[in-house]
Amino acid sequence: MNLPAMTTPAPMRCLRCGRTLTSPPSIAAGFGPGCTRHFRRVAPTLPGFTDRQIADALELLELGGIVPLRGRHVWLTIGHRGTAYRTASTGQCTCVAGAHGKPCHHAAAVRLVAA
Repeated sequence: MNLPAMTTPAPMRCLRCGRTLTSPPSIAAGFGPGCTRHFRRVAPTLPGFTDRQIADALELLELGGIVPLRGRHVWLTIGHRGTAYRTASTGQCTCVAGAHGKPCHHAAAVRLVAA
């Protein structure tokens, strides 16, 4: 008699520190409460970004709009209209502002995760 194998889903881990996430809001965002506090503490000190870009970056992180593509070097980020952009931890982004060499909120979000 063959019984189907019971598998438990792998625990979700924080994208920044790797700790196991247990609360539904943390799982949805991909970051634990400690990392979320870190983002809020470090955000005002990011040089080269406007207050609006910092606010948009924090919103992007809270909504879980950032996913790692290649380790911690390249991230998939979501724009305001739902478009996906590739953003490097060095600040390059495939969005319109990034294509013109200007800082964008996608780059700010990636820098907050990398900080």
